[in-house]
Amino acid sequence: MAIKIIAIGNILMGDDGVGIRIGEKIKNELKKINIEVIIAETDFQYCVSRIQQGDFLFLLDASIMGKKPGEITVIPIENYIYKGDLYSQHGCSLLTLINLYKKEVKGYIIAIEVEEIKFSLNLSTTLESKLNNITEEIIEIIKEVLKCNNLWEELLLNRRDY
Repeated sequence: MAIKIIAIGNILMGDDGVGIRIGEKIKNELKKINIEVIIAETDFQYCVSRIQQGDFLFLLDASIMGKKPGEITVIPIENYIYKGDLYSQHGCSLLTLINLYKKEVKGYIIAIEVEEIKFSLNLSTTLESKLNNITEEIIEIIKEVLKCNNLWEELLLNRRDY
């Protein structure tokens, strides 16, 4: 079993790329404790090819749930059942493929509320100003989830400082 962060989104669509931006910011720090960060953007076939049976996943993605921009929602993957209400533009497609390929995984969707999705290479001013705080909060969420699932101590024992 491996712990993987999968950052999904479209960096050409403004805030929709927030998961990618955060994945890039945390990649080096998490690599030191053997957590792989996969910058998948919208390539779900690539994502599924990197997922193995028993992996513990965190899916980072933008969301539109009517909350304040930058607000984070954590949704257990095993509780996510597609009923027509999308929590994440990309999560449904990726989770559908994981199920189709019969990959048994556990983990969480970490959804970041966006302000706007439009053609742009930049995040909205609101998300850009909150990006460091959102990133720190997500790192804390990941640590807490791993502690609750008795995975954190094992990661620290196998830490690589380089």
